[in-house]
Amino acid sequence: MASSFVSLNGIRFHYLTWNQGMGGRPVILLHGLASNARIWDLVAPHLLQDGLVPIALDQRGHGLSDGPDGDYGFEPFTGDLAAFLELFQLEKPLLVGHSWGASVVLDFAAHVRSGAYSPSGLVLVDGGLTQLNDLPGATWESVSERLEPPRLAGTPLSEFRERLEQNRGDWKLSREAIDIILANFELRADGTISPHLTFEHHMQIVRAMWEFQTYERLSQLACPVMAVPARPKNPRGPAAEFLALKERGVKHALKVRPDLRLEWMEDSIHDIPLQHPETLANLILDFSALL
Repeated sequence: MASSFVSLNGIRFHYLTWNQGMGGRPVILLHGLASNARIWDLVAPHLLQDGLVPIALDQRGHGLSDGPDGDYGFEPFTGDLAAFLELFQLEKPLLVGHSWGASVVLDFAAHVRSGAYSPSGLVLVDGGLTQLNDLPGATWESVSERLEPPRLAGTPLSEFRERLEQNRGDWKLSREAIDIILANFELRADGTISPHLTFEHHMQIVRAMWEFQTYERLSQLACPVMAVPARPKNPRGPAAEFLALKERGVKHALKVRPDLRLEWMEDSIHDIPLQHPETLANLILDFSALL
């Protein structure tokens, strides 16, 4: 794996590459909200076959990429993706997005339907299937309160690491997964952490997600699409509510995209790339072989 930086749209971006310098179909991997490119660390090595070239980008405001003030709606993020593809001449890429990143690649594909940089296919990993305004009784006020991030700035690293090391039901984070999650934060000299994505930018993205018309975007696609939603084991409370939202989203998606390839990831948390990296990679490989 190689770690590199590039300037796009006046911003310095960080990205990771595997199989660097070798020809083949580019697979662009986009992380979710408040995450970072390293969430693909466990998936990408399994993609190094069948001529695939995995590349993971830290989106603006995330990871080691710059986070300037300004618009944090969908347009700047799809513009960054377009600039990245064009700079490196990554033609007909397979776009893979996790969570909010799935909505970013969905929005990009709905607007870039033809041409050299239009995607050969989309993989939506536990994202890109739902609309937040489809939650029963949802209002912007209730959704923004629910999706407001915890105020972690100033938390001692040792305390936060201890939280991550605790068992999560049937699954415990590996040491590698913990390091990936810690890459979401600046590690301060005083031994505390601070999220790379600021609270203000985080909430701007949440607002854009609230307004995003997922079902309309799905109907505008010109490329094949595979969805890999997570189904947690014995969901309760908010987890059960969001699972019901996903199930409604799947029904809508199948109406507008009868050719949608659907692969439920059973007994899985939201962060499929950390819990089931090899299974996810195999699904991506199988889908890529059909394109």
